[in-house]
Amino acid sequence: MIARLAYKQSKAQWRRSDWRALLVSLFLMTSLITLLSLTGDRLQNSLVLRSAEVLGADMIISSSRPVDGELRKTVADSGLASTEVTQFSTVVEAGDAILLSSIRAVSPPYPMRGEIVTQPPLPSSATANERLPSPGNVWVEQSVLDRLGVNVGDTINIGYAPLVIDRLIMSSPDRGSGFRSFNPQIIMRSEDLAATQVISPGSRVRYRLLLAGDTEAVANLDAALKPTLKTWQRAFTAQGDQPVSRNAIGNAGQYLKLSALFALLLGGFSIFLSLRRFSADQQHRTALLLSLGLSRQQLMQLFGLQLFSGWLIAAIPGMLLGLGLHYGVMNLLSGLLPQPLPSLSMLMLLSSPLLAAAILLVLGLPTLLPLSQISVMTLLRQDSANNTHTPKWVQLVTPLLLFGLMSLFVESLVLAALMTAGLLLIGWLSGYAVQWLIQQLNQRLKHRIRLFPLLTLRIRQQRHWHRLQGGVLTLLLTLMSVLFFARQDLLNDWEQQLPADTPNNFVINIQPWERDQIDTWLNEHDVSATLYPMIRGRVTTINGVLPEEILTPEQQDHNTLNRELNLTWGTGIPAHNTLEAGEWSSDNNAISIEKSMADELGLVLGDELGFQVGSDTFTGTITSVRGVEWTSFQPNFYVVFSPGVINDLPATYITSFRLTPEQKPYSAQLVKAFPTLTLIDVEQLLNQAQDLINKLSDSASFIMLLTVLSGLLLVVVTLQQDLAKRRFEVALLRTLGASMHQAQWLDRMEYILMGFSCGIVAAVMSEALLLGIYWGPLDLPPAWHPWLWISLPLLATVLFALTGSLIRRGLSLPRSYQLLKSHD
Repeated sequence: MIARLAYKQSKAQWRRSDWRALLVSLFLMTSLITLLSLTGDRLQNSLVLRSAEVLGADMIISSSRPVDGELRKTVADSGLASTEVTQFSTVVEAGDAILLSSIRAVSPPYPMRGEIVTQPPLPSSATANERLPSPGNVWVEQSVLDRLGVNVGDTINIGYAPLVIDRLIMSSPDRGSGFRSFNPQIIMRSEDLAATQVISPGSRVRYRLLLAGDTEAVANLDAALKPTLKTWQRAFTAQGDQPVSRNAIGNAGQYLKLSALFALLLGGFSIFLSLRRFSADQQHRTALLLSLGLSRQQLMQLFGLQLFSGWLIAAIPGMLLGLGLHYGVMNLLSGLLPQPLPSLSMLMLLSSPLLAAAILLVLGLPTLLPLSQISVMTLLRQDSANNTHTPKWVQLVTPLLLFGLMSLFVESLVLAALMTAGLLLIGWLSGYAVQWLIQQLNQRLKHRIRLFPLLTLRIRQQRHWHRLQGGVLTLLLTLMSVLFFARQDLLNDWEQQLPADTPNNFVINIQPWERDQIDTWLNEHDVSATLYPMIRGRVTTINGVLPEEILTPEQQDHNTLNRELNLTWGTGIPAHNTLEAGEWSSDNNAISIEKSMADELGLVLGDELGFQVGSDTFTGTITSVRGVEWTSFQPNFYVVFSPGVINDLPATYITSFRLTPEQKPYSAQLVKAFPTLTLIDVEQLLNQAQDLINKLSDSASFIMLLTVLSGLLLVVVTLQQDLAKRRFEVALLRTLGASMHQAQWLDRMEYILMGFSCGIVAAVMSEALLLGIYWGPLDLPPAWHPWLWISLPLLATVLFALTGSLIRRGLSLPRSYQLLKSHD
């Protein structure tokens, strides 16, 4: 009987605006959360997959010394598959031609992730042993053939070993790190390494262990190794150490999570307000059902079944729409993500409608439970309905449950706590601020417009409602504007990382005697470039003390202390750097350091750093701190010396420049004129990064549109809350002699004041929240938004005026008189 009654009641509810608003809120919220959750999850998984393919493994242990037995045993005990790589730079000979190349000596299975693409192609049935050069052979990149003037099948000499070029490498993972990774690459078998005799005590060699296996096993090994690694060892994982595009995709993931959280909040607000109005309008129906013999337990079952049917009607189609939109976004990004894409997480897919059901249940409890207290006397006396209230235990449990749901959703107890406390505080402050601003504006206008004295009375009577409505709507406007401007600044930050004049060519290994000739050649060809001297050195002391004696374990793990740094000198800081503190000094021991290095190591102006280059040691005093944009594709350095300290040490030069499409032939001409330098063309990488930014921008715009629709729905639901009261007021005004036109203008002026006040307060709140978000999750430089202060009040005023006018169309004169008559 209850199920049949619930079915009939649900069919009747379709005529109610609050029920339709509830279903649309559920539908949009589920769609957005499904889209954002699935997209964020698969973007992250795709990024990890691509990172593994670039690294050639799920995890890499890199060392400047041969891997010791203890480390081998730890790796073997982890259960991960492994292989070893020996990489070094050496001069390769072919007749009279020589070329500095990067050699990888490997053994099967290699690589652990990804694959080496060759020409001629490897057969699909090739075994792990056949997917590497056979002993006595090598595979080389095209640049090796071009610069040595040889072909596939010819012989080259690596040290004392003649080796035959067997195949051409088209692409390969695990190129190594540092500038050696940009040298022309050659792959050989480890069995041939001894015959070359190129590795001897003091040789600069990197030894790598490539590991692959279960994600949990990789994470466990990484956690176990980090505290035990020696200063000459480093560990990388595909999960934590990502390729160049990590900033864009990492920020995109944060934006998606932020968008999903806002979608959850917007949907939650709409559901709560719709349920509250639905509950208020069900009081007479509830009293009637009770008078017909329905028990209070059956009454709760009835409403529970209605909510369940609403969830089925709204959340399931919402999940399917979100899934379809997700596939559309993935198709848009397909050219930028590794194929095939990671499999879809069914748990992630089902979590969205289940989350919507949980929110509906949690919010429905405090709004519908008071209906069980309705008295049958409500049919005769209106004030009987006002005696119902939500039990205190429900008032206590509801926010705790909501807090728990938010914590599970964002996977962070701290973030959920901050968001919950922040939203409550912002809503409370906004409500009082909007009410105060409405009163101030009304006081300044009430003597200039005839209807404003009447509006003053309404504002005084509606102050509690204005406080509640203003807080909710200001919070909505704040969330929408934060999402919009965060997206804009995020896109601007991505684009600023790759401005139009970003260099697309690097030149390294420029010898000192070639510097003036290359500088002249670049000037003659109208190529703008600055040549920087570069040497490699380690930080050995801080203020005369070893780093491990004065730094924390976290500081000792900083990248600048565990490897050789690129050092340079000059008469000033590089033009593409910014001076953050101090000033440049020409003293012969003055140094300028990079800002993050100073911040992480706690270095300040006046500190003295000791360095070692080979067998030479020297010191420098910090006189300035520089800001460096590492993704600018410009030559960048952690430390810049003033002239007179390291000038006499052996150094090479480095530069970068941009070639237009018309200037592309210059790269081949430069290499032909100076065969010993290494030119690195990063045009393809830049194009991929820019394409990624454009596609993420399109996806972010689409997500923003859906979020705005959710926000507009909340505006409508909020303004509908006092519709019945306004109908009675209109009837009363008409009875007292006011025209319908005057009643309409009274409402419009109230909406305009409300919209303008909410817009001003929302602008203040938005700037404050954006500042916190930029300093926190998105890690962007703070920015001021002048347009926010203009557009937000204007948009809010127009939005409120139009929405209020559309909703008010239901306040017709005949119905208004009927309402007034029913209250007499």
